[in-house]
Amino acid sequence: MSFNKQSTSANAAMDRMIFWPAVIVVTVVTITMILFEERAKFIIDATFNWLTRDFGFLYQWFGLAALGLCLWLGFGPYRHVRLGGPAARPEFNRASWIAMFFCSGIGTSLIYWSAIEWTYYYSAPPFWIEPQSQMAAEYAAMYGMFHWGPIGWAIYLLCAFPIGYAYYNRGSSGLRLSSGCEGVIGKARSDGTVGRIIDIMMILGLVGGTGTSLASGTPLLSEAIAFNLGITRTENLDLVVVLIWSAIFVGSVSLGLKRGIKVLSDLNLIAIFALCSLIFVFGPTVFMLSTFTNSMGLMASEFLRMSLYTDTIGKSGFPQDWTIFYWSWWVAYGPYMGIFIARISRGRTFRELTIGVLSGGSLGCALFFTVFGNWGVYLQLEGIFPIIEVISEKGEASAVVGLLTQLPVQWLVMPLFIFLAFVYSATTVDSSAYSIATVASQRSEGREPSLVNRVFWAVSLGLIAVVLMRLGGLAPLKTASVIVGLPLLFIMSLSIVSLLKLLRAENAAEKVLKERPRTEPLV
Repeated sequence: MSFNKQSTSANAAMDRMIFWPAVIVVTVVTITMILFEERAKFIIDATFNWLTRDFGFLYQWFGLAALGLCLWLGFGPYRHVRLGGPAARPEFNRASWIAMFFCSGIGTSLIYWSAIEWTYYYSAPPFWIEPQSQMAAEYAAMYGMFHWGPIGWAIYLLCAFPIGYAYYNRGSSGLRLSSGCEGVIGKARSDGTVGRIIDIMMILGLVGGTGTSLASGTPLLSEAIAFNLGITRTENLDLVVVLIWSAIFVGSVSLGLKRGIKVLSDLNLIAIFALCSLIFVFGPTVFMLSTFTNSMGLMASEFLRMSLYTDTIGKSGFPQDWTIFYWSWWVAYGPYMGIFIARISRGRTFRELTIGVLSGGSLGCALFFTVFGNWGVYLQLEGIFPIIEVISEKGEASAVVGLLTQLPVQWLVMPLFIFLAFVYSATTVDSSAYSIATVASQRSEGREPSLVNRVFWAVSLGLIAVVLMRLGGLAPLKTASVIVGLPLLFIMSLSIVSLLKLLRAENAAEKVLKERPRTEPLV
């Protein structure tokens, strides 16, 4: 069974029962954090510690289950199921398809963390390894690839199966998380209050996750611009960066999926390979390749241990601060990425989705950690650039910019880096705004969300990032991701149960038709 989804010229009207509750909740939380800044910081820290300590194991088991389910759907009995039916063909070529989901799901956070994440593992390693030792360096070079690897991308991919199947194969009228749960909760509840609650929670999770990318990327880009212009970075410069970003992604999201997000993603892919190639060629190439090889072996041998490491007895806090936070961040983004991947994947089979997203996403992130991360490790170990000391004295953004200035072609690397950072974040935010607007629109087959709806969410994400930077950036966003991610764990699980129920029903119906005698009259 398949349903052809053709776009129409008219835009879908806003669904006021989703749009306004989401706007009110986001506005109230944002204003509260502005008015009660110090109290908000205290509550945020306490909430984060409580949730990661008492519920962290749920995220860890969910991450492994997500990876297992994606592999089973991609290589099991349903591997040939095609979104849109057997005759459907992909809307985008493979390179653009990979570029779109990769750039939309990562943002400048990948540049930021691939360059400095290893420093935290090196200085405070897991498993009670001696800090700044040889073993600590090996784990530091590898752990980022684990956090940005197959489990994270499996969480992203998980919802694409039920949402895409419900929309393209079962005739659902909207790309929503609630539609993916229709097989269990029923169409009436999916279209009613229960469905709207599910979709509002998805919006809140996406707002928190996107804010993380902007809040970490803005200071980094601002620092790079200040270095190039020979000026001191200030809060006003940060604000200018956010305004430029907002202009780019408002313009892009206004153009829509094919003329805006696709074009930005294609540009992004070219810039990524150009920048990484420059660092790879002019940096310690052999060291990067050798360390990457060692990291792959270490990750293969330690994968299960890292996935289920809680350190309940030692109480170092490492898995809570890093692995559990990362899994909750991926979960907060998960429904949005499920919607976005489903939207751009019509005509692709479950097997293509699994291979493309898991391998393309994981290898893309590994490229950044191999180039940026191992470049930093090399500079630190060889005493060329003390990146750990720079982080302690001047901050993470200064350390990343300092890292790039160690290359002999910094005159080319820095402008390319600034361009990439602008486009990267614009791609992430406009796809996020597009997905939120889609969810906050009335169900209508093939119609784009209205321009006002799209632009509103694009501007709102920029404003929220400014507020969160004032509160310290990462800490409140960690908590937002964990809080919203907890109920999303169960909703995402519900969507998979719904998918399996629909697939089995479809298979049973096909089996009956195949086994029915030709002479039997069709009633």
